[in-house]
Formats: sequence, structure tokens, C-alpha cells
Amino acid sequence: MKHVRVGIVGFGTVGRATADIIAKHASLIERRSGVKLVVTAVCRRKPIPEAEAPEGARITTGWRELLDAPDVDVIVETMGGVDHSLQLLRGALEHGKPVVTANKKLLAEHGDELFALAVAKNLPIGFEASVAGGIPILRVIHESTAGDRLIALHGILNGTSNYILTQMESRSIDFDQALREAQLAGYAEADPTFDIDGQDARDKLCILARMAFGGRLDVNRIPTHGIRHVRSVDIRSAARLDRTIRLVASAEHSAHGLDLSVRPWMVSRRSMLAKVEDVNNAVFLVGDRLGTQMFYGRGAGGDATGAAVVSDLVEIARDLAAGRLSAKNVVGFLESRELELAPEPKPAGWYLRLTVNDEPGIIARVAEVLARERMNIDSVQQEPHSPKERLSLFFTVEPVSEPTIRRAVETINDFPFMVEPVLLLRME
Repeated sequence: MKHVRVGIVGFGTVGRATADIIAKHASLIERRSGVKLVVTAVCRRKPIPEAEAPEGARITTGWRELLDAPDVDVIVETMGGVDHSLQLLRGALEHGKPVVTANKKLLAEHGDELFALAVAKNLPIGFEASVAGGIPILRVIHESTAGDRLIALHGILNGTSNYILTQMESRSIDFDQALREAQLAGYAEADPTFDIDGQDARDKLCILARMAFGGRLDVNRIPTHGIRHVRSVDIRSAARLDRTIRLVASAEHSAHGLDLSVRPWMVSRRSMLAKVEDVNNAVFLVGDRLGTQMFYGRGAGGDATGAAVVSDLVEIARDLAAGRLSAKNVVGFLESRELELAPEPKPAGWYLRLTVNDEPGIIARVAEVLARERMNIDSVQQEPHSPKERLSLFFTVEPVSEPTIRRAVETINDFPFMVEPVLLLRME
């Protein structure tokens, strides 16, 4: 077999980019791999105009047609969601067809079942595109660090949120404008909840942590906080502290277990995290012997994700053509042990933004609450020229545990002068 026939289910941004890369790079792919990829079928619930479909590909609105179609050797899932995607991958594997998916939510929630089925059918699941766009981070963890013990990983895993934050900083625009521009540019969905509230980064972190630390992990156990409430006043406040804000996904071994979270961090402008801008992603791996390694690249947009899909297709096509197709031993998804999570994260510094109706004694009352929890205040600022009815006050405190700072925040939120809840950011 020198021609491997591909069926694509979901013909949106990523599905189109995948088909376009296959068409435009057909000769290059064939020269490098010895196998020619051909898109023979595309599927979308909404009919696809014939002029927009890949040349020679048939168009369908029902993905079940592809499961036993004789002209489809590999099925690519780029439709997103969970229910139909889960049925599709189950069905493809049951029909003896390898699959490639970019669906991080599906794998975070149902990876155990799907990889077990793949092993039972001795078929591969290509999923490099599910995390960090065009960065081949899953291959690095699966192959390149196999001889070392990973201690920690952290990074910027959501290109949409990173684009919004860096636009707010570089152009001094507010959150709503940056979000609208991200939507117009195709980086954010019409409903951006999954990106800006941190669930996208959480699902990716779940996959990374399982593979890096070799155990099962319920995605819902990862503490997750997004960037929805970050405002331009916070960007300006960070700048006065020689810092900037990034949405960071983090997993780190401690003496008491694995410390996991997705949350906005206020990071030093001199840190490598601060230098990751726009839709780019970066992942930092810390190994016992390898030390710290950084992997950087585009994390949003169809081209980067489509390129990762095609790389998986090429690998599967080679094995299919050579008659050596087999399942992968995906560490972390085929393990029986649960990852032990730390009961309490290690202490960190914190930034608090209070929006208040100005009155005498506010700073003293807040300082009293923080002192009661044995916290040391590092700095206090006030946003210049703020209206008295929506005055912005900023506090930074020296490292304390998260439960301690959250107890203080609950007390502060109950004060009558508070206009909205405290914004709490971790400081690097």
C-alpha cells in the first residue's frame, strides 16, 4: 500500500487546514515518507460546498458512513466536543481503523477507555495535535525524556488567552476589545468560555501530567482559574512591579504529592514565560538529569494544529504501508495507579486587586485581615485617577499557602466597601 486514504470528520478550521496541508505538501510528504496521503472523504453536519472540499473527495454529513467505507484507511477527528467524537473514535477502532484526533477534552475525559480499546484492537491513536498546537511536546515526553525522571512541568498552553493578555499589555486595550479581536482573527470561538476560563489549558495539562508522571488523573481535580476577570488596571499594576500576566498550567512533584493548577500568574518581565507572546505556547520540562528544557511554538490557529495532525498521519501511514500497524503504549493512560495529589500547594506570593467605594480606613482594615492570617504585606498601590466609587487598590503579600490567602479574601469580600470580589493572582 503506497496510497493511504484519509477521511476527515469535522471540516472547520483544523479540518480544512489538515486537508490543505495534505494537498499542498503531497509530493514533499511522499518524498519523505514513501507514502502518499490522499483525502478521499470529508464529513460535516452542515453540507460542504463542493468547491470547498478537497479535490476528488466525496462529501457526507454522516460520519458513520466512514467507519466501514472501503476508500478510507485512517479517520481524522477534528469536530470537537465529546459525545459524537467519542462515538466516532470507538466506532473507527472497532472497525479496525486507526484514528488521529486533536480533541484534548475527549482524551482528558475518556482517554483511559479509548487507549485501552486501541490496545485491544492493536491500533494507534495519533494525538500530538491535542496539546500545544505545532509543538511536538507529547513525542518529547513519550520518547526523548523516557530515560529521565520528570520533576515538574509548566507552561502557557492556551494561545487564545495568551493573545488576549499580550494585546492588552502591548496596546493598552481592555479585555473585551482584545477578546473581540481574537474572535475576528479566528483565535477565539464565538463562545470563548473554554479558553478564557482555563478549561482548555486544564485538559491539556491533564494529558501532559499523566504522560510525564505515569498515572491516572481525574481532570476535574485540577484547580482551574481563568483570565476572565483580569483588567487593564491589573496589566498597568503588573508593569509598575516590573511584571506581566500569563495564564500558566503547572504540575510539580512535592514531598506530599503532585501540585497541579491552571491560573493567571504575575511573572517577572525577565522570565522566559513573559517572553511568550500572542498565540504562541511554551512548555518547560524539568528533569532529574536533563535539567530544564523549553519548547516553544504556535499554539493556536488551524495551520499549527493541522501540521501536527498531518505528522501523526504520516507516522501511521508509514506503518500501515509497511504492514506493521500497532498500538502505542501511552504511559499514564494504561496505568492502574492514581497520581497522588498534594493536599495543599506549596506557599507562593500573591497579588490582590480590590475594587472599592472609597472611604477612610480601608487599607487599615485589609491590613488587619492579612495580619490575622499571619501574612506579611510586600507592597500597596493605588490606581491613579480612579473614580472614588470604583477605586482600585493593589496589595502584594509574601509567600503563604493558598488556603490561607483564600480565607483572607473571603473575609475581605464581605466588607461593605467592596464593589466586586477580589482578583487574586499568583506571583512567580
